[in-house]
Amino acid sequence: MAALLRKIPEADVGHAIGLFRDNYENERRTVFCGNGGSAATASHLPADFQKNMFLHSGKPWEILSLVDSVPLLTAWSNDTDYANVFAGQVRTWVRPGDLLVAISGSGNSPNILAAVEAASEIGAVTLGWSGFGGGLLAQKAQHNIVIHSDNMQMVEDAHMVIGHLIYSALRDTLPQTSADE
Repeated sequence: MAALLRKIPEADVGHAIGLFRDNYENERRTVFCGNGGSAATASHLPADFQKNMFLHSGKPWEILSLVDSVPLLTAWSNDTDYANVFAGQVRTWVRPGDLLVAISGSGNSPNILAAVEAASEIGAVTLGWSGFGGGLLAQKAQHNIVIHSDNMQMVEDAHMVIGHLIYSALRDTLPQTSADE
């Protein structure tokens, strides 16, 4: 894992940190989506960002995961198509200038690609996290972090590490509230 993480361009991670920082400072919403193990990452990271950034700085952040409502996921997939489970929600929650973090280990998940397309139509900023050479996600998202591995578990682990790195970098550059000191 250490060798894999060293292969990720620091500039790509630094750019992602800048996207998150801009989003937070300008009070824009951040929305995550992903499938399978990537869904777990897309659910876990908003909890870290939302709660801990508020506890650290005292400033709330509208940050959420599109994977957390099973009734909504099944309604979209049953009533339309599984490829729409996130795009429909993007059209509800994402506004121009917001940040969509789309996570797909393969980079080719149809529902992740549809979410990116919907977010782009709205005028949101799209950040793709993928592996396996990036897939179509690396072509469709405006910004990308590609894990250069064909091992899905390593890709998923690297995505979680990147999320925690981004969170830590943001936290460490913001002033603390008096309750946190």
